[in-house]
Amino acid sequence: MEFKSLKNIETSFRHLRLFGIVYLCACTLLVGYSVWKAYGFAEAQRQKIYVLDEGKSLIMALSQDAARNRPVEAREHVRRLHELFFTLAPDKAAIESNINRAMYLADKSLYGYYRDWTRKGSTTGSSAGTSTRRWWWTA
Repeated sequence: MEFKSLKNIETSFRHLRLFGIVYLCACTLLVGYSVWKAYGFAEAQRQKIYVLDEGKSLIMALSQDAARNRPVEAREHVRRLHELFFTLAPDKAAIESNINRAMYLADKSLYGYYRDWTRKGSTTGSSAGTSTRRWWWTA
């Protein structure tokens, strides 16, 4: 009787080990398949380019060659940068918000121009209807 119970324990450990290995393999296959499908989805999304038509409507341009739409993207990017940076609303918070959003669309040279512009006295206070602040010591 004792040998039979040892044999049952041994077989049950073998079964557990076998089920564990099968479960591990199934999980590995599932993760591999998920990563493969995610990569395929990301690749398909890279082929889609969303283009604003004069800033009014959103058009999805599907193309085999994304380089064909780069001039349109660049033109819209520059137009949006100029719109945000040079359109000064009467509200100081709106001006600062627009300038901060414009800074994300440009490189560090825009920040340099903006810093020089504010040091010369062209501050947002002048367009907000308040008195113009001039920083004579930095001019």
